Amino acid sequence: MGWLQWVSRHRSGFITAISYATAAVITITVFVYLTFPWQKLSEWMRIKVERAANLQVTVQDSRVRFPFLLIWKGITVSRVGHPAPVLMTADQISVAWPIGAILQRHMDLDLAIQAWGGEAHGRFTARRTGQGMQYHMEASGKGFELGKLAALFQLPPEGVIGTVRISRFEHDWTNQDWMQGQGNLSWEATEVGLKQWEIRFKRLNGNVILKAGMSNLENFSAQGEALDLVGNGSLLLRPEFMESLLNFNSRVTLHKPTGPLALLSSLASPDGRLDFALRGALKQPTPYVNGAPFAALGTGVSGSPVGNTRALGSPAPPAAAPGPHGLPSGTVRIPLSPVGPAGSGGGDQ
Repeated sequence: MGWLQWVSRHRSGFITAISYATAAVITITVFVYLTFPWQKLSEWMRIKVERAANLQVTVQDSRVRFPFLLIWKGITVSRVGHPAPVLMTADQISVAWPIGAILQRHMDLDLAIQAWGGEAHGRFTARRTGQGMQYHMEASGKGFELGKLAALFQLPPEGVIGTVRISRFEHDWTNQDWMQGQGNLSWEATEVGLKQWEIRFKRLNGNVILKAGMSNLENFSAQGEALDLVGNGSLLLRPEFMESLLNFNSRVTLHKPTGPLALLSSLASPDGRLDFALRGALKQPTPYVNGAPFAALGTGVSGSPVGNTRALGSPAPPAAAPGPHGLPSGTVRIPLSPVGPAGSGGGDQ
């Protein structure tokens, strides 16, 4: 009661003190905001990201919004001196950096990324330890268009349709060697279409585990009107991504195969099942059906450096005498387009 009486007697002075304190806080905040070297901070941040991933990052426009939000627009991530230098383009990346982390020079960022027609939210941190710089990235997002993502795999964007949702992505690495880090990715794609193969899937999903340069695809499944597929595989990462070695095994159940898929019907069991595998360099892997290699139409190629590996427990195919076109008689010829850019690998289209 005594305190309230004191405030009542000194009300005018109390209000004046609060007003001065409020004005001082506002003045200091505005002064810091207007005089803070935001462009230098943005450039420092860009250089840190480059060093973290050993990539080149260019930003067309950089802006600041109150209180501490950096906005990059027109971002390009590329590899210097690479035959396919552009790795990623993003429309906008918003970076929220807490004032405490800024003053302590800690890289602890909240991210909002608009790219490939979708949007992701995540976090990026960097810490110096006895082993060097430790980096951590986590994110989730949705609405990514497969046609725009195709450029990452050097595919023509018009060859694939669909949208991707990333429910979880986490990755930890030391210094610049992100390929030797470890992480995981859970994803789902819907309404996927592969135009050249005339295939449509209602849903694809799987988990990717990355550890020490090896990427493992687990619990992969695909559901469509023409076929269902379940499988798993691995990808041995190489500095040139499209040279990475793929080993993918799956069990396919055919329903209503049409177009190029109709050729598989004669190789399936009475209930429509067969084993399908892809092995070799990611830019142009060799397909296998029930342990026998398929040849790309017009190439005369029936195997690959890893062609002796069998698919999902299939028995080793017996040796076969050469048939027409110099191919073993057990080899099937179907139209096949390479995974890399059109015309790579010498295949006729």
